[in-house]
Amino acid sequence: MKATMIFCTALLAVPAYAQDSDRFYPPEGCTPQLTVQSRGCSVSNIYTCAADQPGENWRIEFDVDGPIFLSKIDSETQWLESYDMFPMRRETLVQPAPDPASLTELLETGTDSYDFVQRSETGPIRVVGYDRLTGDEVVIDGEPLLVTEFEARHETTSGTILEVSGNEYVSVRHRRFIAGTYSGTGANGAFESDGSPVDFIYPGEPGFFTKTPLYDCESSLARYVPTVKGYDQ
Repeated sequence: MKATMIFCTALLAVPAYAQDSDRFYPPEGCTPQLTVQSRGCSVSNIYTCAADQPGENWRIEFDVDGPIFLSKIDSETQWLESYDMFPMRRETLVQPAPDPASLTELLETGTDSYDFVQRSETGPIRVVGYDRLTGDEVVIDGEPLLVTEFEARHETTSGTILEVSGNEYVSVRHRRFIAGTYSGTGANGAFESDGSPVDFIYPGEPGFFTKTPLYDCESSLARYVPTVKGYDQ
């Protein structure tokens, strides 16, 4: 219930400043940490809240029309709680998971399999797949990142609703996945997307906690990018 209240407060905070500021203000008791400007007309703001457990953090994502996704993960990148905005949908992690996502295992062994269930209003969604470090490392806007490859399958009681694979990035510093390139099939058929990071913005830097995405927005008006395991994550 506490996390849900934080979520509602975050949504209410967005329009309150829409006419006089481009900045996103997290809920009271929460601390802004990082802004990531990405391809695919997306900007994400990451913050921590005093009411949460150590290692947990929130990410709210914006496109040109406003907030589209909110999620909370823990230090192992388990997808604890998430909210899609259009249409509104809430999912929570059923614990304990048969094979929980583990960033520690990925970093120590190079591979992490997972098998967990998300509870939603329309029924349970089982997510099965793996993440694997490719051995490549890149630096984007001064940020060192490990490159991963992954495959994931989302299943409901009526069958598979999403199959997706691609490459993501891992920030060891922030203990989280960062979006990359994806392809697969979902409710709207086959898709490809590129949400790779372009800018990493810290407190005191221009554009920190902005609500305005900067990249690829001219071609994104009709895009459909499903939520996938890895980057909210």
